[in-house]
Amino acid sequence: MASQASQAARSCSASYRNSSQGRRRRTTCYCGERPVLVTSSTAENPGRRFWGCVNYGIGEECGYFVWAESEKEQEVPRLKRKITGLKGKVTTLERMLTIAVAVALFTLAGNIIEVTICNLD
Repeated sequence: MASQASQAARSCSASYRNSSQGRRRRTTCYCGERPVLVTSSTAENPGRRFWGCVNYGIGEECGYFVWAESEKEQEVPRLKRKITGLKGKVTTLERMLTIAVAVALFTLAGNIIEVTICNLD
């Protein structure tokens, strides 16, 4: 029970160190091993990378956990991709609007010509 409490405290302090020190990380986890870079597969953080204990998954992990990059660092590439996608959508919509205006003008011109011809008869 005491080891679980100390493990939780170490995990919290590791998370705090990550947020206060940016990208710096410990060279060893609390087991004395080198942390491994892992990619998250959770719904909350899909694809986000973190440093964790090499013993994770075999039941002997020490609880070491540090994000490999801050949320802000991860946010910039995501926002750039979103902007690129939105620019593409704007371009498509502008083309569709141009075509719709051209069709409307041709239809209007055709109607004017038809009315004019009908009035000449």
